[in-house]
Amino acid sequence: MNTNPHVEDFIAHPNLHFGHPIDVLNEPTLSTDDKRRILESWKLDAQRLAESTAENMSGGEETDLRDVSKVLVQLNEMDKAPVAKQHDPKLPTNTKGVGAGMGLGAVVGAGAGLLISAVTVPSLAVIAQATLVGIIIGGVSAAVRNAVRS
Repeated sequence: MNTNPHVEDFIAHPNLHFGHPIDVLNEPTLSTDDKRRILESWKLDAQRLAESTAENMSGGEETDLRDVSKVLVQLNEMDKAPVAKQHDPKLPTNTKGVGAGMGLGAVVGAGAGLLISAVTVPSLAVIAQATLVGIIIGGVSAAVRNAVRS
């Protein structure tokens, strides 16, 4: 059942109720299905007018066929667009893996820093910097992994 009592009239006479096809798309009180029905009706009217014009049977009115077709494509694209998954605040956020990732990153970074220091000039600063980079990379990779899994 339609929530808008005028939908059937909108479908029967779309160009009387809307100034331009995009106005149908922007009407917040209409469902996507109602918008599609209105635009399809408008498109059919425009096709008939275009055929009449081609046969020299019209009064020279301009058809809305191109505009209606564009708006229908927009509506169809909006239907296909993926909807972002919203986090439910009642569910706990999985952060356990982030700490473990940071810890593992610190160990790997410190090991890399020790290796670099052994090959080049021994330096505590190099070890500290490599450890910090490892913490950051480990934490970020764990956070991304958790986000992808949830």
